[in-house]
Amino acid sequence: MSIVGAALWMALVPAPDCVRAAGEALAHGQVEGAARRGEACFRAGGHPQGLLLASQAWLQAGRMAHARLAARRYLALRTAQDRTARNVAELVVASAARESGTVHLAVDPTVAPDEPLTVTATRDGDGEALTLRARWDELLEGGAATLVLDPGRWVVSITRPGFAEARLEVTSAKGQVTTLAADMTRTPRAVAVAPDERRRRRSWAIAAPLVGGAGIVGGAVVTAISLRGSESVLKDMSCGTGASVAGCRRPMAIWTERGGGGAAALGLGAGVLVAGLTGLARDEALRRRIWTAEAIAGGAVAGAGVATLAYGTTYFVTVNAAEAWVGEAVERGEVLYTTGFGLIGAGLGLAATAAGGLVADALQHRRGRRSAAWEFVGGALRF
Repeated sequence: MSIVGAALWMALVPAPDCVRAAGEALAHGQVEGAARRGEACFRAGGHPQGLLLASQAWLQAGRMAHARLAARRYLALRTAQDRTARNVAELVVASAARESGTVHLAVDPTVAPDEPLTVTATRDGDGEALTLRARWDELLEGGAATLVLDPGRWVVSITRPGFAEARLEVTSAKGQVTTLAADMTRTPRAVAVAPDERRRRRSWAIAAPLVGGAGIVGGAVVTAISLRGSESVLKDMSCGTGASVAGCRRPMAIWTERGGGGAAALGLGAGVLVAGLTGLARDEALRRRIWTAEAIAGGAVAGAGVATLAYGTTYFVTVNAAEAWVGEAVERGEVLYTTGFGLIGAGLGLAATAAGGLVADALQHRRGRRSAAWEFVGGALRF
């Protein structure tokens, strides 16, 4: 059908204003503009005549792929029952196919009937406005997705939910039949964060700095005061061989015990903070692996602390009670004693917090399974 024939047909057949405007543009030789207006008219109001006119306009513009797709879309409409119009559309499909190349598309994994795949094709030199876009189901012919493309070099893209976009290149030629195969790669599925998971991370984010920070600050203050008290004993009093119990030995024992308590609190806070921050990890499997390692490491550190404390206590008591009282030796015993308590605190804080995290995760996981089971039972009962 010529431009004049299409315009005459549009004049004789009742049509919406937007279709008539597109027909006037076609009659005045504005073929691509008429094609876009016709397609826009169909998208806006569902007018089949818009697609038919668009197929005519694309054919006149020499855009065979666009013409054939518009005509096939028209023929697929249940409302397109006019026999004359259908004959026109079928002529467009046949004319476009004779002047173009055929490209069969194959996708792996196989496309399910209800999957919303989208195919876009762009020819070298054409702008975005001339990109061909179609749903997978619109391209099915004889069970295979088929593109009919104008001669030239094309880039075909296939987008599929849950898969990375596939980009294929093909050179189409008149009468040529080509098959393009796309091996599509699945993309990692984004895991939605459940409200319980958000609350859990928020709890760790609040508790770990508060508890751990309080232990670190409090322990550091007590340890610092105790060390200063011990230094004052060594500097301000006459402590040497035969040092008095009241003046040197007893004050050193008191300050050392306080320092051990402060070091234990400092280590405990540090262990809680480190293991608590692990609770902020989003990946549950990674979080559990780290907590398991921290629990083991915490036990080892606590064990080393017990050994250090036992040795330090014996050493300190021995040198502090010796008749030849030597300040350097007593101070060394104080450091060992304090270090032992610090290691025990750090190990216990790390191990206990990590173990608590593992138990909390396990309980939450069990609650989730129980909830899912009840939802399944409830759904079954509602059948």
